[in-house]
Amino acid sequence: MSHSHPTAEVSTPLPVYIVGLDDNDIESSLAKTKFQKSIESLSHVYPEIGEARATVRAFSKGKERKHFEVHVLIRMPKHQVEFREEGWSIEEVFENIGLKIKRLMTKPRDSPSRRRLPARAERAVARF
Repeated sequence: MSHSHPTAEVSTPLPVYIVGLDDNDIESSLAKTKFQKSIESLSHVYPEIGEARATVRAFSKGKERKHFEVHVLIRMPKHQVEFREEGWSIEEVFENIGLKIKRLMTKPRDSPSRRRLPARAERAVARF
């Protein structure tokens, strides 16, 4: 399968979305960059990421500091990864998200939670 533009793959920006961040806020734009970088690294391990989305919700009760909750969804062809991270600063939350994404990269491909799928495939093969 030869493509006419061999470079297309490399230059495609990854589908990374962050919903609910204030674009004019310096902390938020740092968080955005951090998230994009994390997803970029992840895409070296899983090149077929369909979409990575972080939805930010900020809560503040009265005069209290804001509390952030971020829901992350990473879609891949065979499965999707979802997790929630919360904290008092947007930077701290995205720092932790970055760490979680890093763990996704180093996880052995046959971690127990994923073993169900390969096992079923192997059984199917064994029948023949």
